[in-house]
Amino acid sequence: MPSNADWNVLMKFVNPSCSDNKDCAGAGTKLKAASGWNSNGNGTDAYGFSALPGRYGHSVVTFFNVGYYGTWWSASENNSNYAYSRSMYYNNGDAGYYDDGKSSLYSVRCLQD
Repeated sequence: MPSNADWNVLMKFVNPSCSDNKDCAGAGTKLKAASGWNSNGNGTDAYGFSALPGRYGHSVVTFFNVGYYGTWWSASENNSNYAYSRSMYYNNGDAGYYDDGKSSLYSVRCLQD
C-alpha cells in the first residue's frame, strides 16, 4: 500500500504545481476511470490509474455514496487513531487530502516495488 509520500509523488507527477500533503487541483480528473462514476463524473484516466468510486463504509459494513466518491488509504499514520487518505469526487476534478479515523472502510491501492 502506498505511503503518504508515495501519494505525494503521484500527485506531483499528475500536476507538478501540487504541494505535499494538500488537495491537488485537476489530479482527480486525470486519475479517475473513464467510466463508472455517477452523474457524468468520469475522468480521462490519462495515466491508467483507473480510480473507481467505492467511497466509504463503517464497521457495520454499510457503504455510502458509491458511484459518487472514492477514498483510498495511505500506509501512513497521523497518530494512533488516524491515517492519511486521498479522495476523488464525481463533481470535482481535484484529489483531496485528509486524515481519517482508522475505523473507516476505504479502498486501497497496491504499489509495485
